[in-house]
Amino acid sequence: MSCQLSVLSRFQDAATVRRFLFPNLKDNSPQPVGGQQTPDADAEGWEEDWGWSEEENQGATVSLPEGAQPSVESNGDETHKWLQGSIVSLSPNNDIIAVANEDRICVLTQKWDPQNKGEEIDTRLTSVWQGSIKQEEGEHITDIICLPLASQKRSTQGAPDWTCVVVGFSSGYVRMYTETGVLLLSQLLHLEAVQKLKCRTYEPPRFIGMAEKHEELIILYKKAVVSIDGFSLIQSLRACRNQVARATASGSESYVQPPPLAYKKWTLNDQDRINDLVSCGVTCPNAFDQLKNASMQGGFTATPRTNPPAASIYLTSGTGPYVGFFYAIEGTMQPILSEVAMAMAHKLKSALLSAASGWLGFGGRLKEEAKDKPPKIEPAAPLPLRFGLPDKRRSGDSIVLSPCNNYVATTDSFGRVILVDMQRGIAVRMWKGYRDAQIGWVQVKEEDGSRPHSPSHSRIAQFLIIYAPRRGILEVWTAVHGPRVAAFNVSKHCILVCPSYGLMGLNNVTYRGVKSRAFQCALVDPEGSIKTLEIPFHLALSDKSSKRARDLHLLKKLKAVVKEASSETESLRNTVKEVFLDIRIASISHQALERILSTRYLSVTFMQEIVQSCIAGLSSKGEDNLDIDSKILLRFAHMEAGLLDTYAVILKLSSRTPDTELAAQLSPTEVLQTSLGMKKEEATQVSEQLKKFQFAQNQGKSVTISTDSTKTSSLLAATSFLHCFSARGHHGSVSEDSGSLSKTVGTICVSKEVTEERRHALAHLLFNGCLTGRCKAEDIGVVLQESNLAPDQLMKLLLLHCMSVDDLGVSAIPALKALIKTITGMTDMSEVLVDHNHRSPWWQRVRDACSQSEQNCSAFVTALVCRRVAADFITSQKTAKDPDADTASDKEDDTDKDKGTEKEQDSKKALRHSGDFSTWVDVSVDMADWELLTKQLEDTVALSTLLQINIPASEKGPTEPEATKEPIRVSVAKLLEGGKGAISELVAHYVASQGLGAQSLYKMAPEGEGHSQEQEESTPTQEQKQAVKSMTAVDMLQTHLEDLRKLFPHSLDNDVLISNCGWEYAVLWNKDPEEVQYLQLSLEYLKLVQNAVLRQGVSSMLWHMFVMKRLSAAAQLMEKVGKAPKDRLCRKEANMSDKSLTTFAGLAAELLDNIMEANCEANEVPVCNVEHNWQHMRGPASLGELAVDAKVTNYGLVRLHWQLAVFMHSVMLFNMKNVKVMSLFDRKGKAAFFKDLHAHPLLPNKNIDDTLALERKTALSRIVTHAIETLGTPVHEPKVMKVGPNVPSPNVPKRPNMLTFYWPRICMTLADEMAADEEFIRRHNIIELYSYGHDDLARTIHAFIGEQEKFGKQLLMVAGRRMAYRVILENPQKTPRLLGEMTTRLSYWLKSMDVDKLAYKLSPLSDNIRLLQEASKRLPEGSKEQDIALELIEFTELLMTLKISVEPEFMGQASPQAVAQDAEQTEEQSVGQTETQDPGQSEAKRQKKDGGGDSKK
Repeated sequence: MSCQLSVLSRFQDAATVRRFLFPNLKDNSPQPVGGQQTPDADAEGWEEDWGWSEEENQGATVSLPEGAQPSVESNGDETHKWLQGSIVSLSPNNDIIAVANEDRICVLTQKWDPQNKGEEIDTRLTSVWQGSIKQEEGEHITDIICLPLASQKRSTQGAPDWTCVVVGFSSGYVRMYTETGVLLLSQLLHLEAVQKLKCRTYEPPRFIGMAEKHEELIILYKKAVVSIDGFSLIQSLRACRNQVARATASGSESYVQPPPLAYKKWTLNDQDRINDLVSCGVTCPNAFDQLKNASMQGGFTATPRTNPPAASIYLTSGTGPYVGFFYAIEGTMQPILSEVAMAMAHKLKSALLSAASGWLGFGGRLKEEAKDKPPKIEPAAPLPLRFGLPDKRRSGDSIVLSPCNNYVATTDSFGRVILVDMQRGIAVRMWKGYRDAQIGWVQVKEEDGSRPHSPSHSRIAQFLIIYAPRRGILEVWTAVHGPRVAAFNVSKHCILVCPSYGLMGLNNVTYRGVKSRAFQCALVDPEGSIKTLEIPFHLALSDKSSKRARDLHLLKKLKAVVKEASSETESLRNTVKEVFLDIRIASISHQALERILSTRYLSVTFMQEIVQSCIAGLSSKGEDNLDIDSKILLRFAHMEAGLLDTYAVILKLSSRTPDTELAAQLSPTEVLQTSLGMKKEEATQVSEQLKKFQFAQNQGKSVTISTDSTKTSSLLAATSFLHCFSARGHHGSVSEDSGSLSKTVGTICVSKEVTEERRHALAHLLFNGCLTGRCKAEDIGVVLQESNLAPDQLMKLLLLHCMSVDDLGVSAIPALKALIKTITGMTDMSEVLVDHNHRSPWWQRVRDACSQSEQNCSAFVTALVCRRVAADFITSQKTAKDPDADTASDKEDDTDKDKGTEKEQDSKKALRHSGDFSTWVDVSVDMADWELLTKQLEDTVALSTLLQINIPASEKGPTEPEATKEPIRVSVAKLLEGGKGAISELVAHYVASQGLGAQSLYKMAPEGEGHSQEQEESTPTQEQKQAVKSMTAVDMLQTHLEDLRKLFPHSLDNDVLISNCGWEYAVLWNKDPEEVQYLQLSLEYLKLVQNAVLRQGVSSMLWHMFVMKRLSAAAQLMEKVGKAPKDRLCRKEANMSDKSLTTFAGLAAELLDNIMEANCEANEVPVCNVEHNWQHMRGPASLGELAVDAKVTNYGLVRLHWQLAVFMHSVMLFNMKNVKVMSLFDRKGKAAFFKDLHAHPLLPNKNIDDTLALERKTALSRIVTHAIETLGTPVHEPKVMKVGPNVPSPNVPKRPNMLTFYWPRICMTLADEMAADEEFIRRHNIIELYSYGHDDLARTIHAFIGEQEKFGKQLLMVAGRRMAYRVILENPQKTPRLLGEMTTRLSYWLKSMDVDKLAYKLSPLSDNIRLLQEASKRLPEGSKEQDIALELIEFTELLMTLKISVEPEFMGQASPQAVAQDAEQTEEQSVGQTETQDPGQSEAKRQKKDGGGDSKK
């Protein structure tokens, strides 16, 4: 790779910029530049002296040396010289460039050009601001600099926020603008013309102990220099920019003083003339230099300081001396604070006008103030000259500091370029023949893979860039004593830009990972093209390092060739092979070989060819002559060659078609008998269990495993296959003994950095072809034995592949057995064959993998195969010790060779040797562990079979919720670590996830179950298969659950399973409290628990963990609002809606009632046992154990909470108001609420005050009223009706609602327990039934009334209201006639009745007569009330006898209102549905009816 001059960016329209800056320049079309930019490193003529004398004028013509192409540009064409006559500053980020001439300036920024879409550079530098910026008469621009400021935003940290354009003027002013020309600062720091503007930005030290480069802006005047602190400058610029933005947006003249500028100012009087200056930063001399300087300055009596003082070094270029060294001791001068003269627009109008012209100037008032009051100029401190390079006749033009601060390069009036060592203060090199030269520096860092972890300590090289405009050449020289490494023919009218700064505003934290510069040195030509140099590091190396540089160059070339191509071609193969074989250094060849082997599109054949060529090349040198790097490379090549051969062979074997005929010859049972030596009964049982698992797995989904070889190769390419492995020979030490270097590579292991997905792909590639029947296990075994792969790694990969398959079929058992046997034979036998009292480490790792696998079917088959292989190895060990032990069986085998084929002989031999292991294998710890593991896996497969069943929604009940789609994974290790309750918890979790009720878990006994087993066995097999196919998912669930109970009689005990199901539903409800049906199902399950101790413990735990806190929050809320809370409050306090909270309160009361029932029962404490094969379970305690250990509940405290829950449920159900549920209890009751149910606090008794008793009685009576309201009014059929078997008889009321009986009964119970006059509540219930017209229901409760006289008076009031409506209100026209038929007392009494308290007014006259008869029986003889009752009876009978039409035509029918109400309610409603319904009547009407049943009110 050679040095290149590449295009960095271009101007959009360079001619427009030229015409603006030079309006008087003639616009001639540019002439093409002869020759292309080609490096000319071999032209020795450039090194010769051109023979120019010092007196020659600049326009003299010279002869071009040999090899240089002359430029065809005309020297008289002034059009191309405009750029060299301008002042140019390019931002180090290549985002903005400023070009100025006299008082004009043009700023260009990068913008995307759609016309250049698809090109390498799709942006162009487009003009965004141009204009004249002089503000003083006669001033012009002397220098310009584009200063990018780092962004403080996190999203763009490290990128430039905006770029400040700093302009120096001949008047001494320094003004700072934004990219769009808004003036921010204008400072006059010295009364001389500004000569140069330089900047230094932050750079971290390369080594520990070196000083950091601090930020500063350097302003050079003729005899003074000003250094502005970078941090102070940034703060002032940001403040001014923000202030201008606010003023422009608001149009106000608000002025906020920005922070002052901190700067230092020195005068340089010891040098006659200064043309340029560079700042070298702060340095600290060593002890010798300190003593030397002290002696030279102070003489013999000088006293040096103990600590060397730090100093800022400034190097100047000019005359008298030619180069001057100025040292500014730190601490000798304090920074000067200057007020910032901020320029901002004072009016929005002026801002808009200024923006239209491209820049914003001072306001009129600010200009006048500035003219009237001249700025204050601070005096400068003298800075003495330490030493210099004296040359009276030589005048320095420019000076440039190297990036590492070691050297400076200067140009002078004699056409020389001189390199000066800054540390020693001497000139070390001189180039002549470079008049008007422009110089710059490029620093290149070595890109070497040998030190990837310390890129900051990589070697660096510095190149000096010299542009000779008179000769039209750009040269690259190696500093300090190196040759010229490149030369380019360029235009003679270019300008070289070399900014020695980067982003301003960075620090040691934000500098990391930030590219502060986009280039180091750029060449700008008059046509608007900006080019930058790309120099490789190896050009700076000496001849001794040329070999390594050459190989590095070849490595880069190889990487570039491989990267550019996308497919393998013949030319690519030849190029890659040629470049690879041309590399000489072993370490670089190693990198090249790794790069080739990591290219995905290269074929395996080509990779093998490259590796073999590498091995042949190294082997030809002789192993004794190889260095350590070559030996490592040779070992690596041998390993990669073996892996490539293994990959090619396996890929070839896996591409065959499967042999299905061989697998179809034997049934699954015969395969198990033949391959694993099982008995017929055991083989049949295992086969049936695997079939059940596969059927259950395919019931909800279909699992297909692709066996296409192309998919295998696409999943794992050759490069990925190679990256999966590592060997000790690659990373470890290599022995000097080369006797077996080329023969033994060492054990190859799977790399630890391989991802899990790639491990699965690797295992699939190695073993899938064998297990699916594409190739023989013997062929794969040979490949694995020759691959040098570690046996334990191969076994892990084989187990990983087996465990990743959902259903490892029985057909794969022979191949799997052969693979396991082959891999086990490759390992150390000391790990496989151990004493019978010890466990084999090899088989223990296999058992651990099987027990941890969640693919239970595959793990079960693998464990059966491994058990058989382990037994075969133990048998072979005994046979080796006693060769005559199996002689008889071998002879029998020999006699059978002529009786059939070889395959049949193998089957017979296996069946002959099959049988119980205890008959031919000694009992060992390993075999006992295998027996236990296979039994556990068999149980786990049966458990997984149940968990695979998916119940569709069409087979569920109406109250069962939808199933959750979370798969339940189970393994032997999980069950063993889950504790004694793990199995029941898993089944319960499955039941809850499917949303099944208790009725779905049990199979109903069909009729005729007593058939004999002979009849069942005589059923045809075809019918059995048809019956299995027609089974529903619920039937399958019930059948598998019955089979599972036989395997786990203790873990799946009825009470244990049901209690766990109830707990799982409670957990689901707690996750989503809105789904109250989960809590309802939980209580349904808990009610079915037979053992009272277990039921009480689980219910108590459920109360304390899930219900109590939420019920407490709801009770506090209802106590606060005094009514049923609204939905918003319910969601805020209890995280439930109002309807869900209503149902929850009822379920909480039901839960407490369940606890009380269990508390009253007496049962034995259940014993939590576990099955024999699962005795080693460890983990948390089961739910049954926790329930048994729970403390016995306090019945009185539970009863108290039940009373509260009932009140809460009734208030929310009937939407009652003015009821504070907790205020219905005394202080003892309130204090005992929501304590642990096993606590024993003070409980309330029946001795309560009258006020509390009245509140309770009122609340209970209101509940009874609302409950009977839900029943509604009776619906009667019309008089004329058809008679038939399905037609009800006339006057049959609607079927009563269950709430009608439930709530009155509950209220009577509460009245009895809470001393709230139970007799009153019972009478109120009957009166309300009569009020709503349900006379038949009311008469059924008459027998329970104790106070007959009060009851009779209340009945008389109801009958009076009914007759008052009939006589007075129903038909007012007939009212006088009807009143005339009765006595005066009776008429007055009827008029006094309040008919509005009667809910149903159209009761038949026959019902009224019966009601009056019941009332008269209970009234005292001769009393006024009895006389009225008798008179009413006579009057009613008279009406019925005379058949006076006092009833309407629809008598016997329902009123229109009743018909409408009946249409809204169904005839049969369950208790749970009615509890959540709103009666639909207003509270005012309810309160009005509350007192209707009490005659006292």
